[in-house]
Amino acid sequence: MRHRLLAALAALPLLLLPAAPAAADPAPARYAALGDSYAAGVATGPYDPASGDCHRSPRGYPALWAAAHSPAAFVNATCNRAATADVERDQLPRVPADATLVTLTVGGNDLGFAEAAGACLPPLTSDTGCDRALDESERRLTEELPHRLDTLYTALRSHAPDALVVVTGYPHLLATGTTCWVGTDARRARFAALADRLDDLTRLRAEKHGFAFADVRPAFTGHEVCTAQGPEWLTRIVLLPLWESFHPTAAGQSDGYLPAVTAAAE
Repeated sequence: MRHRLLAALAALPLLLLPAAPAAADPAPARYAALGDSYAAGVATGPYDPASGDCHRSPRGYPALWAAAHSPAAFVNATCNRAATADVERDQLPRVPADATLVTLTVGGNDLGFAEAAGACLPPLTSDTGCDRALDESERRLTEELPHRLDTLYTALRSHAPDALVVVTGYPHLLATGTTCWVGTDARRARFAALADRLDDLTRLRAEKHGFAFADVRPAFTGHEVCTAQGPEWLTRIVLLPLWESFHPTAAGQSDGYLPAVTAAAE
């Protein structure tokens, strides 16, 4: 009997402790999306008529993330053809100062990716013209883009000081080691190397500013143009309109970009 009483007394303080309060659900994000055609969802269609020449689509990863997470506010300022200076001048002012999440995809247009693709990937293009275009892209990456990214990232942090910023990279456009009429294998390999250098630079600069980096290359592996493994998640050459060429498809946005951004935003 005495042992039972002692055991009951020993347990008494635990019984009197108040229950721990339930963890509060996090407040819905206040989300702003910035960037170029890869963020806008170019080539996925249909485009929001209100977006005009920016060609924003509800199938782009920003709109998909917003649909899945029901943010308290959502500003989609992404725009086709945007480079770093365009984001800073035209898009950044639209970001609310109290934003809690900002995503950003930019850099490809600063390097002239579209011009390089036009010079290298259609049939009958010359090696001389392709090499000249890729040389210029590599020069811009080395000499110009680091400063441009630092300038934009500094302005973004000043404008939205409390936001989690997720910066995305770009996938490899083209598979190598396969037979394909889209560029020679050597040209496709050089494009992949350029994408790697761009992503590495973007990641280093983003992390320097305290931003998260979403690497989409692993998800797109086996889904590049000319792949021999799975369905292609990037468009090939599109004649009408030409600016839809070499952009993520709807699957590329939902299965490539969205999971990487979602993981980085957690």
